[in-house]
Amino acid sequence: MEEYPLVIDEKPTGVRGRARAALRGRRIAITVVLALVEVVAFLIWRPSVVLVTLFAGLVLALAVLLAVRLKAGLGRDLVMIVAGAQALVVGIPLAIGFSIVTGLIVGVLLIVGLIVVAFTVKA
Repeated sequence: MEEYPLVIDEKPTGVRGRARAALRGRRIAITVVLALVEVVAFLIWRPSVVLVTLFAGLVLALAVLLAVRLKAGLGRDLVMIVAGAQALVVGIPLAIGFSIVTGLIVGVLLIVGLIVVAFTVKA
């Protein structure tokens, strides 16, 4: 029988260690809340959609580039939260837009197909 070593999880010491431990279990929740705040701010102030999308894409690219260069720690965790929020802000509207466009294309093709069938079939 194989025995596994005993692992003792020591509580972090220092402000940075405690902050990182607090973020560890809440990264996804903080990311979603940050993305939601951005969407609500967009809905309230109604800036240019193209400008906001470009800005969110730029922040996403910069956050990913910065996260790759940073060592593991609190700074990298915060940058990854920002990158995740920007990915949600940019990705969800694109996915919805593509699904709407795909639905419209399928609908138009279905209508055209029904019209072609209607004119080719003689009763």
